[in-house]
Order: sequence, then structure tokens, then C-alpha cells
Amino acid sequence: MVFTPPFCPHKHCPTQQNPALLSRFWFQRRGFRMTQVVGPVPRFKCQHCGRGFSSRTFDIDYWTHQSVDYRHIQNLLVGGSGLRQACRTLGVSTRLLANRHVRLARQSLALHSQGLEEFQLKEALVFDGFESFAYSQYFPNNLNLLVTADSQFQVGLNAAPLRRKGKMTAAQKVKRTLIEKEYRAPPNAIYQSSKELLNLGCHLSFGSRQLPIEFRTDEKKEYAWALSRLPLYGEWLEPGLLIHTTVSSRAARTLQNPLFPVNYLDRQLRKDLAEHGRETVRFARRLEHSLERAVIHLAHHNYFKGYRSRSKDRELTHAEAAGLERREIEQGRESLFRDRAFGWRLHLEKWQVDLWRRSTKVPIHRVTPLARHLLTA
Repeated sequence: MVFTPPFCPHKHCPTQQNPALLSRFWFQRRGFRMTQVVGPVPRFKCQHCGRGFSSRTFDIDYWTHQSVDYRHIQNLLVGGSGLRQACRTLGVSTRLLANRHVRLARQSLALHSQGLEEFQLKEALVFDGFESFAYSQYFPNNLNLLVTADSQFQVGLNAAPLRRKGKMTAAQKVKRTLIEKEYRAPPNAIYQSSKELLNLGCHLSFGSRQLPIEFRTDEKKEYAWALSRLPLYGEWLEPGLLIHTTVSSRAARTLQNPLFPVNYLDRQLRKDLAEHGRETVRFARRLEHSLERAVIHLAHHNYFKGYRSRSKDRELTHAEAAGLERREIEQGRESLFRDRAFGWRLHLEKWQVDLWRRSTKVPIHRVTPLARHLLTA
């Protein structure tokens, strides 16, 4: 089958602002380029911006010299394998797998972005976070999760760097003081990060005409502050258009607990991602890369994993249970492992933009050769 480019891949091409320019003769074929990976690759030239590109520009494996099964990578990462264990299984280097896991994270963001465009919220939202750490235990973080109450569809996630707290020895306190001369986590990080996701939940609920807007959280004071101070929506608490139900975090984490959806997802993250296991030696080395693995898990949970293990319909996913069409989900899953995602062509929420650009990080973390490769992937 002859490949036909769907659009000009250059961000500043006039066709991006005026799609009508993508007529029948908007590009010119410019022969082939031979590669050792896939053989001859057709090349093209845009008639409007004059820049060249190839069919590989639209492939998830653009600029690569070795093909790896992304489905296998996804299954390993969400199945409890660390990066080095996955490398031994795949027979590849850590640098190669690190590059592919960044690509898979961005593909997962694109898949979820397209899912959110079709998503209509019809249920309450559950919000909470759980603590982990990256680089060392002197750099804990709080991973915030926004989940639907009935379908357990994960809407969004972000992270807040925290200051180490709890019982410490005198030597540990001295070390923390020395570290904080270079960097100290912002004191209101949980408030700011939770405010971002709660605002997203309000937008989704209002856009879906789901009123009143209902949130279920634990009794953490930052969540109540964030909701009361949301622009516009905070004023809806008093008339009852915004309902905030709180549940004790000490309550039994059973199916009857109103926070069960987020408690269930907490457990899955602890179980499925090696870096979040208790007392693990496979902890994350950088916060931004930990978030990328979390979004790979998000895409797998929403669009691949069955909604219930004992369900009669084994193909029912959390996304379909939330109201998305099965045909659209299947098309998105195929595109995930094949078609390159162009971030500037997607409608990304703020938390997705921050994750795509790796904006959430701790700036004083030492950059290892592997991390340096990830930063330029």
C-alpha cells in the first residue's frame, strides 16, 4: 500500500492554521531513503513550507535504529518489572529502553487526551493522593489521583514534591538541613497540585452538564481549601451546586468505602509499578520519569485492563464503563503503538503539558548518564 502523508509534520507550516490548504497536491514525492531497519523509506516535500519529511516522521519509531515491541514494554512496566529487569527480558540496553519508555509515555498521554475529548462525566469524582519518593527518601512526593466513582476511570494525575517529615535521627536532620540550603520543596505543593486536578474535575462535570458537582476525598485540609478557593466553582459550595464529601482515611478500605476507587488504584500502583513498592531498592531516580511510568499505567488501566476480573464481558474496559465507545478505544489502542503523537496537535490539559515537558521535577537531582539521555529523548 502506497503511503500518503496525512498532514505536514512541521509546526509552523501554513497548513496547520489553514487545513484547507491540504488539497490533493499539497506535497511532492521526493524518492526514497534507504535504511537498515525498515529498508526504503519514501520521502516528501511540503509545497507550502518547502520542508522535507519522510513516512518515518509519522511513526512511533522515528529516529531509531532498532525496533522493540511496545506492547511488551508496556506489559513489563505495568507488571512489576524495573527498567533493568525489563532490559534483561527484552535483551536491550538501559539507554534504549529508557528512550522507548519516554516515547510510550507520550503516546499514552495522546491516547488519554483523545479519550477525554469524547468523555462525558456522569458520576461523582474521587480524589486522593499517596506518598512515594524519587532519588532518595529526602525527596518524598505526593502523587494525586482523580478517579470516577463507579467506572474507576482515571481522569488525571500529577505530583507534588514534599519536604521530608516524620521521625528522624539527629544525623538525618543535619543532612536534611544541608540539602535544604540548595532546594526546599514548596510548602503549599499539595494545595496547588490538588487545586489543579479538582478544577479539571469541575470543568469536566460542568461541561458534561453533571450538576451538582460531587467530590469525595479524605479529611486532608488542603483539599477543602483548594475546593473553596477555586475560581467560580468555590462559590457553588454554599448553594449546594458543589458537594464535597469527606471520609476518614482510617476507615476500612472495603468496597463500601466511598473512597474505594482511589484506594483500589493506590493498591494497583503499589503492586504494578516496581518503584512504588514498600521498602523497595527499585525506587525512581527522577520524579519526572516516575510520572511518565505512572501515565503509562494510567493508559493501561483505562484502555486495556478489564473493568472487572469476573465480568461476563471480558473486553469491557474502564474507559468503556465510563461511557467511551468500544470502537474508538480499539482504534486508539492500535494507534498507541504505531502512530507518532505530535504534542502541538493535541488538546492537552495542564497536568498533561507539564508531564509532556517534564516540568514537575526536583532541580538539584544529580543527572546520571541514563537520566541525561532521558532528558534529551
